[in-house]
Amino acid sequence: MEEPPQIKPSQWWLPAGVAIAGCLVSVGVAWLDSRVLTLAFFGTIASLCLGLLLMRSRETKSRDPTLLETPFFLAHDAEIFKRYRAISRQMLRVSGRVDPNYRKSALRELDVAVEKLTEIGDGKIVFQGTEAWRLVYEQLLRDPSVLVYRSVALVKNTSYWQDGAGLQSMQLNFDLIARSVVTIERTVIVTNELWPPDDELPTEMLRQWIHEQSVNGVFIRLVRKSDLLDEPELLRDIGIYGFTATGTQEFDESDRRTSKFTLDFDFDSVRAAEANWNKLNVYATPYTEILDRFSLGE
Repeated sequence: MEEPPQIKPSQWWLPAGVAIAGCLVSVGVAWLDSRVLTLAFFGTIASLCLGLLLMRSRETKSRDPTLLETPFFLAHDAEIFKRYRAISRQMLRVSGRVDPNYRKSALRELDVAVEKLTEIGDGKIVFQGTEAWRLVYEQLLRDPSVLVYRSVALVKNTSYWQDGAGLQSMQLNFDLIARSVVTIERTVIVTNELWPPDDELPTEMLRQWIHEQSVNGVFIRLVRKSDLLDEPELLRDIGIYGFTATGTQEFDESDRRTSKFTLDFDFDSVRAAEANWNKLNVYATPYTEILDRFSLGE
């Protein structure tokens, strides 16, 4: 059973101050005209009530709602409340089963569910071993609030984003740029195997992928992975969707399929990603500048 919140002495200063001010005003009015003694009395009572209401309001904002208060806090959000009721019903069903083996298994699964909900509450949506994240990726790029999409592509092989889903996502990039829906910048981190130190540009197949993006309006920068060995925090495959979210892509052992994709809607993660983006581009060179440098033209 939850204990009632304790009121700290420091919390009394606000209602006490309001009450004293009310008393002084009321007494001042009564001194000027004795016929308003009644006003002085009611003024004092009103001041005390106002002070207590202010204290209660501060108290409520400084703590989480109790179990009894939670439904009332959620009731204003119909979509969340609907799911809250569905979860509550299933919890009651679980609680009604007494078989000990069932309960052990059920509690383990519930602990996993709580971890997942905590993750969601922290602003993170995680996709494990599925391409379903691309649907959310497309929704974010189409969102009117996302005016700039910044992407870091950590390319370890020439099949990077070359499967059907990847090519479809690239085409979406081109379509949105053509319709002036979003500006897209992409910094490509390339391994030495795909961009040898003595070569002017990455290998032909990778260069075609890069060049296609450049001519379709994606602002491309290039940097070798070996140039970032002292900056390991920059070696991440990540997207920044305006000020809305960041998306981090992790690959399986073959570096060809997505094993995990994490969307983080916490603003601190966006700020941290922006800081890393700016730091990364100190090392990177615009693709068009590389073409001009070697007189390769388009």
